[in-house]
Amino acid sequence: MRSVTPELELPRLTSADLIERFGNDEVALRRYRMLAALLREGRAPGEVARTFGVSRESLRRLREAFRHGGLAALKSRKRGGGHFVRNSPLARALRQELAAEPGIAANVLWRRVQARLRNEGILDVPRSTFYRLLARLRDEESGIGAQSATIRLLREALVALPEDPPLTLGRSDLAKLLLADETDVQQRGRRLQAALRAAIEQLRPPDDAGPVLNDPRWRHYLIIAGEYEAGETRVDLQEALALSASTYSRAKREALERLATLMPAAIEALPPPAPPAHFYAPPSASVVGYETELDLYVASLRRDSLALIWGDTEEAFALSAALASHLHTRGQKVIWHAAAPPDIELRPGLRLLQTLAAALAAEGDDELWRHLALPEAIPQVWHLDLLANTIGGRRWTVVVANTHWLTDSDAVQTLDVLTTAYEQREIRLALAGRNLPLWADADRWPPLPGDQSALPEFLQRLARRTVTAQAPFSVEVVRERAMQLIDTLPINQVAFLQPDERDRLIAALAPVEQLLVTLRGAAGQMPP
Repeated sequence: MRSVTPELELPRLTSADLIERFGNDEVALRRYRMLAALLREGRAPGEVARTFGVSRESLRRLREAFRHGGLAALKSRKRGGGHFVRNSPLARALRQELAAEPGIAANVLWRRVQARLRNEGILDVPRSTFYRLLARLRDEESGIGAQSATIRLLREALVALPEDPPLTLGRSDLAKLLLADETDVQQRGRRLQAALRAAIEQLRPPDDAGPVLNDPRWRHYLIIAGEYEAGETRVDLQEALALSASTYSRAKREALERLATLMPAAIEALPPPAPPAHFYAPPSASVVGYETELDLYVASLRRDSLALIWGDTEEAFALSAALASHLHTRGQKVIWHAAAPPDIELRPGLRLLQTLAAALAAEGDDELWRHLALPEAIPQVWHLDLLANTIGGRRWTVVVANTHWLTDSDAVQTLDVLTTAYEQREIRLALAGRNLPLWADADRWPPLPGDQSALPEFLQRLARRTVTAQAPFSVEVVRERAMQLIDTLPINQVAFLQPDERDRLIAALAPVEQLLVTLRGAAGQMPP
């Protein structure tokens, strides 16, 4: 009767314990999490396999390895080059036979290597390993070592493809090679993961009927997707595809070569990386000394959705930064942009548009960012239309500082979009700069005081403005309410109303009649 090794209890390890035991071995950490979900949390094997992107068979083998070897069995082993580094009997025999007859056929070489190894008492040598080592040696001899190195990097990256988050992928040499400009490890891993999956999908034949196991056109896709995405074992795939070990190795090599060829285009097709938060995040500015001014400008934003800060350049910038920081700390969504002087920023309008596009992308609407983040991006009219259509309803407070440097046509048009959005109460807008916008009323928006002696008068004027200012008359609101009234009226049945019902309807419409009389009178008084 066969003995059964009892199930080991998985120890509960803290994050510090895991780092102490496994260090930066991401594969071991992932295996531990899989076992924790399976053995300690009691989740079903199928659920754990789907969560971690592995096959149930891989999960079973992992459990067996832990049962026999404990936590030490979870550590990853170095891959690639082991036979040549150790100068194993197989590597020695292969080198010796190739040195004796460099152009020997592979099947003849296999038999000679087998015979040499039998003489050394070695009987169990995988044929697939022999062909892999032979391909590597011949690549080196034929001068395509660079391609072979790329294939090796690709293999190493594919092993970590299912990981989430893809930190191992982000640290891989392939990611550093193809995404050298991306510094964030997790972001780099996600982008490489997306590119690999897109390239693998391109290996799939254009056949709506689905995979056909005995169709040679499907071999490359089934081998790569099976091993690295579905977590199937080589043995199972080789058996399912009815391939010999050598044919499978050759097909896999061809698939990897195709994949390496597809990767540059897959990287190029990726959308631009997510914009960094510093593109639009408000600064951490001190509000000390500005408490009264901030209260008045906040009141203006609350009532009119507008705050205009103008006067001394440095003072206007400091006050706008304090306003943005103050609103942000109160939980409001603040989009901050500070224009740079012309000697630093040659295209201030594009930079303002990029700030707004980055803020939209951070909320999941990345269409504008995909176009404007490109190095050769040039603002177009439809970019402004897209901004106008997507900025509505965001409940943002947009604070733009140094508006006196936003003088190019792109900047002027972008500010027009923001002004229209504020007028429609879609956003709240704060503008700060050397000059008051031409469309603003100077009597309602006093300039910043030049010195402390003028501060009381400035605060008094600003306070008077916030108290007396009325919400702007909105024709759209009147139209909307009129349409609601019309919808409630039985227009098609007015002639059939009873006399008392008509009287009540006329009385209800009296305010509307008075409004029309007032409007006609005002129109008659206007100069021609």
